[in-house]
Amino acid sequence: MQNKLLFVDDDPILLGVLSGIASRGLGPDFEINSCEGGETAIEAANSLGPFSVVVVDMQMPKMNGIETIGHLREKMPKAVFVMLTGNKDQETAIQAINAGQLFRFLSKPCKAEELTSTILAAQTQYNKLTSRNELLSKTLAGTLDLMTDLIEMPSGRNIDTTRMLEAIKDLARRMSVELDWEEEIAARVFLVGIATLSPREAEIFDSQEPTTVEHRELFAKICRTSAGLLRKMPRFDWIVELLHAVPSAERFHRSGERIDVSAVLLRVVFYWNFLTMKGLCVEAVSATIRKILPEVNDLLIDAMECLHDNRDALCLTRVSAADLRPGMIPHEDITGQNGSICIAGGRRLTQSTIENMSERPGLMKKEYLIVSNSILGPQYAG
Repeated sequence: MQNKLLFVDDDPILLGVLSGIASRGLGPDFEINSCEGGETAIEAANSLGPFSVVVVDMQMPKMNGIETIGHLREKMPKAVFVMLTGNKDQETAIQAINAGQLFRFLSKPCKAEELTSTILAAQTQYNKLTSRNELLSKTLAGTLDLMTDLIEMPSGRNIDTTRMLEAIKDLARRMSVELDWEEEIAARVFLVGIATLSPREAEIFDSQEPTTVEHRELFAKICRTSAGLLRKMPRFDWIVELLHAVPSAERFHRSGERIDVSAVLLRVVFYWNFLTMKGLCVEAVSATIRKILPEVNDLLIDAMECLHDNRDALCLTRVSAADLRPGMIPHEDITGQNGSICIAGGRRLTQSTIENMSERPGLMKKEYLIVSNSILGPQYAG
């Protein structure tokens, strides 16, 4: 735990007295700092903070103690504040304590023992708050990791929640949309309901084209189930509402309601991740998303196409021309002897494409690098 103490007063002589009392009474475990006035204290919070305990005089010119605490609390929300007051300021200090702004107040002049004992009590309070916050943070982080493990665990599943998180942040930046912590958590856990699918449903969801009615219905079911599971977690009410909005989100308006904007971003990022991890090139992904979301904003699609599609991380398998099947995705362009492209890399083979290749003997004698997980997918008719 950090033991960083800050005294704030407009009187340099009093600051020296307070610092001396603290140094003698608290010993070397505390780092002691002092500032003349509230504005200097704000600068110190930026350059030297955060502080664990801040002792502030109430009566100061330009910026009084309450105003100073308000500014410092914005920069150091975990800090514990103590106020030095005269008799006429005690009512103000009591109101500040009742409002949760202050830990305690000390009447001037105060005894050395009272000052040091109050600082030690404030430090103990700080330690309790930070320990609890750290525990809650680690508990939440562990819960999120467990949820994402449930989402990504099955082999062949085309979902990477960390990649989705980075993508939605990048997409929001490109679209000049400000995200908060709720959207970032939602990007990692909004598919946790996938763990409740039956084996048949999971197979359909992992392998079927997302343009099909069945896949869309499963996607909506996953979002609803995820919302139900997350409803039990504190402070997740807005995330739950967001998940209910995702399956039907389609229109993007930068000036629209936050939940509508975030829902569209999540839906687009899901399909982008799902399809690019299957091996589709970003142009094919865009075409597919336009089929699913026919009213989606062109600017949003353009921004999505600028995201890194991570194709370098794909697993590839060599497949002879005779074993090519509809639905397989070549990693690279398949070209004829004259250099004409038979099919571009990252696009699904169709029956007609394979038949066209069979009419070119040179193409049928080769092996091709195929995206591995597309080999396991269903057979798509041409």
